[in-house]
Amino acid sequence: MLPACSRGDVNPTPVLSPAATVADTPPPLVLDTTALENYTHSTNRFSLRHPATWDVVERPDGVIILEPEDRAGYSVVFKDVGQPYTEEQLNQYLVTFVAQNFFNEQVDFQPISQRTEPDGTVIAQFSSVDPNLGLTTSEVRVMQQDTIVFVIHMSAPEAIWQNTSAQLKLLADTFTPMNTEPEIPPVLPTSEPEWVLIGPKSQEFGFLYADDWDILEQQENVISVGHTDTDMIFTASKFRWPNAAVDSQAAKKAAQKHIEDLSATYDSVRSLPVEEFPVAEVTGATIDFLYTDDAKREIAGSVITAVNKGQMHKIVFTAPADIYDAALVWFNPMQRSFTFLSPDAIETEEP
Repeated sequence: MLPACSRGDVNPTPVLSPAATVADTPPPLVLDTTALENYTHSTNRFSLRHPATWDVVERPDGVIILEPEDRAGYSVVFKDVGQPYTEEQLNQYLVTFVAQNFFNEQVDFQPISQRTEPDGTVIAQFSSVDPNLGLTTSEVRVMQQDTIVFVIHMSAPEAIWQNTSAQLKLLADTFTPMNTEPEIPPVLPTSEPEWVLIGPKSQEFGFLYADDWDILEQQENVISVGHTDTDMIFTASKFRWPNAAVDSQAAKKAAQKHIEDLSATYDSVRSLPVEEFPVAEVTGATIDFLYTDDAKREIAGSVITAVNKGQMHKIVFTAPADIYDAALVWFNPMQRSFTFLSPDAIETEEP
């Protein structure tokens, strides 16, 4: 199952989208592995091999390679995220890649499996409905060399996946990272920030935030902080929810309500399925989402909900999608440090 709570940046991604419609029972692909050609991306970031007859479409951030009849293919996309990622961060990057490129109301997205290899590569399989190919199966691999994250995506109609996947994986295994010299990251701390405990005026919950952020709002049951230069925002709140103390699905319902409210405001909201997620000492829920705001910017974020003492608590963090992976440098410590408190020594101040 794909984990939740996080969003990384992949913009835009060379997602496979073949144009031909295949028969209900297409024959399996047969690859001539003796006729593979070498390919090196123009940035010299990576190389791979592909069948000589397959179509190669290069993009600034990767490449798409398609079988001539558009029944299957594989692609590579890369991005400099400005820092080495942990296993958890690579998992989060994979989740965001899938959310941005494969999940909406029409695709009937279904996760199949996810694992981490000994070398740190995160591999996930899922099914979705392609508008031209029908039900397809995909495998996504996420790996990192230095500060460069590479994503390899391979896909084929479900009817031929079992007989085709081994050959696609053979091709994907030819991928070789090359020049991984880092670029200047879009958003990273210029120095190690000081982390300060903050909460609402009720002082019933709190979290650590970086002292170079601004307090945007601090009311009785709401606290919001932001990084004004980058539009990163982290908000935590407490509110009443019907039957919160006795409804085991209350947290999931509250997370879904947040997505419904977003959808009522924006036309292009996309989200992953709701998942259980730990919040302090309780089990809550989370949903990753993506939408286009009124300024035509893609905004990525997560909502996390949990019930404590009969009250609903909600954490929401958002950032422009093109810097979201770097924003996790701040968001992850904030959400992990969130805790329920008895009113005590949290300092409060007007924004």
